[in-house]
Amino acid sequence: MTEGSEIFIRERLILNPAEGTIEFVYRARSVLSGATAEATYRVEGLARRLSLRDGPVAYGIAQDLVSLSHSDGQVQLTWNILARPEPEGQLSLWLEVVNVGAEPVQVDELRVLRGSTFELGAPPNEWSFYQNGWQSWSPAFARHVADGLHVDPATEGYRTKHQPHPAPSQPKTLASEWFTVISPKFKVRGPKSVKSSLLLGFVTAEEQLSEIRLGVEGEVANARRTITRVVEGLKPPASVRENVPSLEAICHADGVTLAPGERLISEPLLVAADEDPLALLDRYATHLGERMEARVPPRPPTGWCSWYYFYGENSEADVLANMVGIARERLPLEVILIDDGYETAIGDWLTPDPAKFPQGMGWLAEQIRAGGYVPGLWIAPFAASAGSQLFADHPDWVIRDEDGQPLVAWHHFGEVVHALDLTHPAVQEWLRTLFHTLSDEWGYGLFKLDFLYAGALAGQRHDPQMTRAQALRRGLEIIREVVGEKFLLGCGAPLGPCVGLVDGMRIGPDVAINWRPFWPDLSASAAENGLRNVVSRAFLHNRLWANDPDCVLVRTRDDESDLVLNEMRTLVSLVGLSGGLVLSGDNFPSIRPGRLKYLRQILPPYGQAAIPLDLFENELPELFVLPVQREFGAWLVVGVINWGDRTRKTTVDLARLGLEPGQPYHAYHYWRRRYLGVVRDRVTIPRHQPHETALLLLKPASEEPQFLTSTFHVTQGGVEVKAVDWTVDDGGRRVVVTLEKAGRQFGELLFAVPEPWRVAQAWLNGRRRGVNHIAPGVVGMGFHLEERAVVEMAFER
Repeated sequence: MTEGSEIFIRERLILNPAEGTIEFVYRARSVLSGATAEATYRVEGLARRLSLRDGPVAYGIAQDLVSLSHSDGQVQLTWNILARPEPEGQLSLWLEVVNVGAEPVQVDELRVLRGSTFELGAPPNEWSFYQNGWQSWSPAFARHVADGLHVDPATEGYRTKHQPHPAPSQPKTLASEWFTVISPKFKVRGPKSVKSSLLLGFVTAEEQLSEIRLGVEGEVANARRTITRVVEGLKPPASVRENVPSLEAICHADGVTLAPGERLISEPLLVAADEDPLALLDRYATHLGERMEARVPPRPPTGWCSWYYFYGENSEADVLANMVGIARERLPLEVILIDDGYETAIGDWLTPDPAKFPQGMGWLAEQIRAGGYVPGLWIAPFAASAGSQLFADHPDWVIRDEDGQPLVAWHHFGEVVHALDLTHPAVQEWLRTLFHTLSDEWGYGLFKLDFLYAGALAGQRHDPQMTRAQALRRGLEIIREVVGEKFLLGCGAPLGPCVGLVDGMRIGPDVAINWRPFWPDLSASAAENGLRNVVSRAFLHNRLWANDPDCVLVRTRDDESDLVLNEMRTLVSLVGLSGGLVLSGDNFPSIRPGRLKYLRQILPPYGQAAIPLDLFENELPELFVLPVQREFGAWLVVGVINWGDRTRKTTVDLARLGLEPGQPYHAYHYWRRRYLGVVRDRVTIPRHQPHETALLLLKPASEEPQFLTSTFHVTQGGVEVKAVDWTVDDGGRRVVVTLEKAGRQFGELLFAVPEPWRVAQAWLNGRRRGVNHIAPGVVGMGFHLEERAVVEMAFER
């Protein structure tokens, strides 16, 4: 339908060919307006910019596909917009650039969406902007726009590791890698107020690095007046509209040269609106995983890692001693991961330190396999230290900076490390030979690939026609080709280009024996920093890979740790609720055996990730909620987190958790081993201590006897309880609970026994047992679970 110069398509897209712009409509409200596309490029070194706004624009409409085109005689832009009937509130956009001139052009940026203003039903200072960092250790959280930019350390090392693109021209710009969701934090007053959240995300990441930028220049007060007028259905004056925040979605082409007649296509951009911002995050990750054929293992692995106790100072004897300790404690851990410290230098992976590993890494892998475990190995395959033999022999194998000097990727315990050029044929052949040795000859079955961002740093490469994203993927493709189906764990890795090539991915900074970092840096090693990302990136799990929340540290403070009990329990809780890999970072010869109960309670992983319900309300989300659904029942396990430094009273409204108001629910405090009674509208933690996660079970209450909970796992029955079978006879009820869990562990099963019911008899593995009275109407049975147990209970009234 056409009205004036505007063309309406499927009630969600409005074209304005005269201005070279589009408008995105969601449920009869304009969400994006004035959006266009442009590209920046160079001819003989001179920078140019071409925008569809420059006109004249040709357009075409073919069923669901719309295209807008414009040429300046040197390049032609074609902007494609796909508006399928389903689902509602969604567009796909991509940009094509063709060299139509006589001279080669170098393309720098493909701005798939540019200069758009948008309305979400709330003023900009009440928005949250999801900021996804570039790589594993980069911070990820929903930033409150009113708080402005988060201060970063602004050091050269930080920029190298976490800021892969040139700084935006506008200083007040929030940026997110590959995708973002923008959502109002608060309700807007007034009967006409409607809140929407907006997703912009590139659903492939194979060809170019990409980012989303939100410009927040201008007076917030003016922006507030603008949004208010839009909500009320009025057109704001132009002077005010100029101050509304704007969006950009950019693919970085890295100066790729197009010869006359050649074409370059951007990554496709998904634009979607929904009332629920968490649903938009799920939608984005699902699209990205499907488009890039994500590798999702059937279950996340478990294991032990040498780094977080020894920090590179371990020997082969330490590795074997820990393997013996794991077997002695009958811990269901599968992988023995030898982390950094075995090599003589970064890059010299095949010459282990003879003092610490005198019998070699192949021999050690054989010992690990003989012990019944999978040998795993840490490696930073895309780098070489300045003092390595690799760099001495092949100085031409590294990326160079603008001055032709070897690019510095990081400093490793004071030594300069350079980034390898993954476009160099000799480097590619070296990678093949290296991983053939590690995988086929030495026999390692899992590889932790660290500092992968080095392969995607900006600089001069052997093949200038490969973008940073393509170079990184080529390196990973070679490794995958050599190791086959063995498990690849990415770390320090740019997230997008790794999808489809790695099986697991570290999603946050290193955890550490300290709660907060020693300097203000959200990417620095610290338990709080690591857990922030574990919660904020939980939705990536099972969509792009298996999330790796990093190691669990349960040792006491007198055994190389500064974490107090509440901090350790929070680390265990959030790792357990995240559903991903579980790796222990403790030293089994020195750990107190009593502390191992915390590790046992998150083994094996549940496999599904909890949901940070208040992600867009709190930059450190406080509600991490895991719905558990089994054949014998459904319940919630809620991690209620106090990130603060003071004890407080915390009340959680059950309706906020999606539970039905007014209905009765059993509440159980897992770490305190305390039954909180039947609650209806809210549950309160009177003394919620600093850095404490209260792990609450909420299960619908009944007037009949019920299996209430299990303390053998943090999911409280989601993993270890295999069946709950009820029978009714002669007015009584009988239940048989079957448990299976590897190893040996003490725990308890609890049952709700409301009046007038009582326990008539109880059995454990066929033998009569007594029960403990936990609280009025609740009984329990404690026992050691060794592989399998059957608890039977008869109730009468």
